[in-house]
Parts: sequence; C-alpha cells; structure tokens
Amino acid sequence: MAKHHPLYLTSDSLRWFRRESGRIELLERFEAGDGGVAAFSARLAQMSRHDQYSLLIDVADEGFNQELVPSTHGRDRAAMLERKLAQQFYGSSYTTALSLGREKHGRRDERLLLAALTRPAQIDPWIQAMIAARVRVRGVRSVPLLLDRVMARSRAPAQSYLLVNFSPAGIRQTYFNQGRVRFSRLSGSHDSHFEASLEATGEEIRKTLAYLSTQRLTARGERLPVVALISADQFERLKQHLERSGDLSVRLAELERLRASYGAASGAHTPGDSLPLLLDALGTELQCAQIGGEAVLRFQKLHQLRKGLYLGAAGILAASAGVYLLGFLETVGLRSEARELQRLVGSEDRRHAELMQRLPPMPAPIPELRGLVDAARQIEAHRVQPIAVYRAVAAALDQLPDVRLARLEWRIVDSDEQVLDGTVTVIAELGLPAHMAGDRRGMVETSERFVTELGRAIGGKAHLTRRPVDLQSSQTLRVRDDEARGEAGRVTNFEVEFTLSGKAAG
Repeated sequence: MAKHHPLYLTSDSLRWFRRESGRIELLERFEAGDGGVAAFSARLAQMSRHDQYSLLIDVADEGFNQELVPSTHGRDRAAMLERKLAQQFYGSSYTTALSLGREKHGRRDERLLLAALTRPAQIDPWIQAMIAARVRVRGVRSVPLLLDRVMARSRAPAQSYLLVNFSPAGIRQTYFNQGRVRFSRLSGSHDSHFEASLEATGEEIRKTLAYLSTQRLTARGERLPVVALISADQFERLKQHLERSGDLSVRLAELERLRASYGAASGAHTPGDSLPLLLDALGTELQCAQIGGEAVLRFQKLHQLRKGLYLGAAGILAASAGVYLLGFLETVGLRSEARELQRLVGSEDRRHAELMQRLPPMPAPIPELRGLVDAARQIEAHRVQPIAVYRAVAAALDQLPDVRLARLEWRIVDSDEQVLDGTVTVIAELGLPAHMAGDRRGMVETSERFVTELGRAIGGKAHLTRRPVDLQSSQTLRVRDDEARGEAGRVTNFEVEFTLSGKAAG
C-alpha cells in the first residue's frame, strides 16, 4: 500500500516525518550540505516507488508583493502571471500567485499576492535529488501559503491580525488582512525552545509591525491584534510577557483545536511547536498553492494520468462485461423460451396425433383429400364472377346505347387447365335498333364497333361468331337494296364470343 511521507525543509536541514493514525513521528534528519543530500538520495532509493511525498519549505528568504491586475482568463492570465513573477522575482523558479479577490469598484481588477522563495540555491539540491529518484511528489508548499488555508478553518478574532507561530525554523509572524495572508517573516534561531523564544518574540513582533506600517500595509497608529498559534496552557505566559509594555494585544488560536479539525490524535509534542499542525495540513490541504517546483511534480502527474487511463479502461471493461452479461442473460432466457415452445409444440403434435387416431377411417387418403380441397379453393379463388361479365358487356354497351343485350351464355369448359385457371368463355347475343333495318352497312359497322369496345373493356380479344348480315364475296353491299326492290327491311341479331380469366376479372 502506498504511503505518504511529509518532508520539512529548513535552511539547516531536511526532516523526514511519518504521519500515521493522526500522529507525527520524526524518522530521519538530513543536514544541509552534500553529505546530507547524498544520504537523502540513498534513502529515497530504498523506498517503494509507489510512495508519495509532500515537501513543506520553511525558510527566511521569502518575498511578497501585492499587485492589482486586469481581470483575464485562460492562457492570457497564465502568461500575465508568468511575466509578473519573472519581473518581480528574477532568477527564482519557486514562485506563485495567490488570488486575493476582486475590487468592488471601478474596473473590478483582481488583487494578487505574488510570493517567492528568493534563495533557490538552498532548495535546489533537495529537489534535484527527488527528481533523480523519480519519486511521486504531491506538492511543494511554503509555510505562509499553508497558513492561509489553516487559518481559514479557525475562528479568527479579527479580519486583520498578525499571526505568530513557533517551529523548528524559528519565530514566524504572518500578516493577515480580510482573512487572507499578505506578508510573512521568519526570524529567530533554529531549534529554539519555547522558553528561549519568549524573550525574542516581543522584539520581533514590534519589528514586523514597524515594517508593515512603513510599507503602508497597515494604517499609521493602527493597533494590530496579535494572534498566537500555540496551545492553551502556554498562551497565558506568552500573553503576560507580550502585554507587559501595554502596546500589544494578544489573542489565542488554539493549536489543539485546529489539529483536531484535521483528524490528528492528541499526543506529546514540543511546547508551542506548530509543526505538527502544519504537517497535518500538508497532507490534507490539497488546494494550497504550489510554490514552484513544477519539474518535481512531473512523476506524480504521470501517475495520475496513468491512473486515469487505467480507470477509464476499467470502466470500459466493466461496461463491456455488463453488456456481455446482459446479452448472456438474454440468450439464456431465449433458450429457455425456445425449449418451452418446443415442449408445447410437441405436446400439441401428440394431442393432434391422438385425435387423428380416434377419428373414423376416411374413404380416401388424407393427402388426396387435402389436394382436392386445395384445388377447390384455387378454383373458387380464380373463378370469374358474373358481375365481371356484366361489367365488361355494360362498358361496351355504354359506348353504343342503341345496341341491346338479348342473351348471355357461359360455354361449358372441357379442360382441367381452364378450370384451374378460372377461365370462362362467354357468348353474348345482341340486338340492333329497329331504325337500322335495311341498313346493312350500318349494322356491320355497329357490330364491329361493339366488338372493338368489348375487347377494350376485357383487356383481350373478342370476335363475332354470327354477323347481322350475311356477306358473300360474290355480292356487293348496297345501302337500302331491299327498299329499292320494294321489300320491307328487318333487323337481325349478332353474336359475340369472348374469354375472361380470374386474374383479368380481378
């Protein structure tokens, strides 16, 4: 299992801690210099490549500057911040910009706190050792920026105050305005005990207050309250010592309560030492601003990218497995339904077979009867209905209103093909009007025209089987010949034969 190792760097050494179950324990200390860096590199080489590290830097060589910049976003903002930091802290790669909010009036510009560690030579060897070991570093942070996150959890007695905390690096005084850090200063000697630091604390606080007034960070004559980040049992002694001159007002930010908010366990630690609280916050306050050192964070970012890819692949695999499982369950269900249907079909087949066995014997085999029934159905489906014949004849009669229908006759078929095809032969006898008596040419033309119209109505051919006039090749057709001879004319019927099929009739 991956472990998290807090590292605490001061100007004289690097301390390697272990935080487990809310307790902070010092594992090893590496003195500044080539020997200490070499020992640190050897120690890193022995650790698991899955372990993670966080570096907290607590040095006196710091710079702070407030800037008011136009409101920008994206790449423009990043380029502007990079330019501002390079101008303000030339030669240092350990820089950052902390947003302090926007102005409430005017252009609503953004107020920034530009911070840097101004002596990179004392930090670079340790950073290079971690880069060479290819360890996963979660963050490189400075104490003032971490205190900005820590004090956001506390119920500070004022919006503007000077925070005083003690650590192995010395006495740190951090100026807060509107609840945000604006300036910080580290003084005193390393590894000083709380008792020894009491004498120097008052003097250092007065120096810091004078500097803030000179830089116009505080108003002239403003009595800035001092907030002590110590335990409750040491607060009274510190308060009495600082308020003896009457120019300082001291208030308490209880160390144990803040540590409890980070889930730390109560235990023995150096009186007044705020380092355990800072290390608790180092592993928790992941939103704290990074103080440069981007190169050392590369392996952690690669790990996070690799982890994201693995999680994405695992998600895709899980989704694929879910789809496969759903398909498998659906297949199992379909197979079960198919078996049930087969069982039902088999049961129905057996029941049908038993029923057929109980029926009396048929006079003819069942396949032949089925064939006869199918043939009868086919004949019924394709036979010509009388209405189709009437419609065809009526369509032709509509074109010749003087012609009348005398008789319709269905000819008896004498072939199986005609029966199956539904073909029927019809003979129609038709009469001509009386006024055409003696007009042989008119009777012939009318009969032939009727045949033409009938053929168009049935979509086939019709032909005359008996004409209204007997034509002989040796005779000449003349108009009104019998009247010329003084004979009375008469009208003769004619017959037409045509064929209809079931498809044509439909």
